[in-house]
Amino acid sequence: MDRTKGALLRHMVRARAVSVRMVALQRAGKIGYHASSIGDEAVVVGATLGAGDDDWIFPSVRDWAAALTRGMPLVEYVHHAFGSKDDPAVGHSAPDHVPARAYRIVPPSGVPGAHLPQAVGAAWAAKTKKERVRAVVLFGPEAVDTGDFHNALNFAGVFKAPVVFVARAPVASRAVAYGLASAKVDGGDAVAVQETVAAALAREGATLIEAVPPRFSSPELTELGPEDPITRLRASVSADTGGIEQELDAAIAAAEAAGPPAKSTLFDHVYAEVPRHLEAQLRNLS
Repeated sequence: MDRTKGALLRHMVRARAVSVRMVALQRAGKIGYHASSIGDEAVVVGATLGAGDDDWIFPSVRDWAAALTRGMPLVEYVHHAFGSKDDPAVGHSAPDHVPARAYRIVPPSGVPGAHLPQAVGAAWAAKTKKERVRAVVLFGPEAVDTGDFHNALNFAGVFKAPVVFVARAPVASRAVAYGLASAKVDGGDAVAVQETVAAALAREGATLIEAVPPRFSSPELTELGPEDPITRLRASVSADTGGIEQELDAAIAAAEAAGPPAKSTLFDHVYAEVPRHLEAQLRNLS
């Protein structure tokens, strides 16, 4: 995987373009939901590229761009956003609950904070198997006051699970209570986020990283001013970011043309064996 500054910029520009377009499509009623990541690109992309190829990423709903950064084709993501017949989840999950197991991305939970103990459990299981696999979990302030936040950090501290918590919230001071290493990084600096996550993964045990991105009172969707993470990175990096809008246009056109999943897929990926009464209902679908 390309982890250069140029790659950082390209992934961030694409994430911005996609989120801007998805916001517009949601407002137009063409998709049901979108968790905007506008302004958060440095954290999502930086943390994803800071992880190793074999590490698992546990995103929140707002961190859907992690899947694109890891290699999910844009058209596949857009089919998922539309819930089309070519959606890898066949319309079974809400938009931005991206099914990206092939890219070592765990689908996010709709419950804030629920993915934190899942990430710790996966990291601990890898440790007990003596596998060189770590977990990186991304989350926002909505997860910090949940019981799952406390349970995950407490377990990680006790068992020294190889997990890195990346919080878009001021939480670094809490690490000492759980026996965790901690770091604080500018959440608008993609290079710093990437380097901080990589350094944390190189240490033994768990780390809590505070990476608060800049906040914008009344942002335009494409230009957020001098504190825009993309503007800041562009000041030091030159990269070809052309063709993204055309790729997005083609992906949206394909998703709109695909249409919804067939009714026969209603119980796909739900049961190992479909119960008889549901099989009967399925046969009666017109």
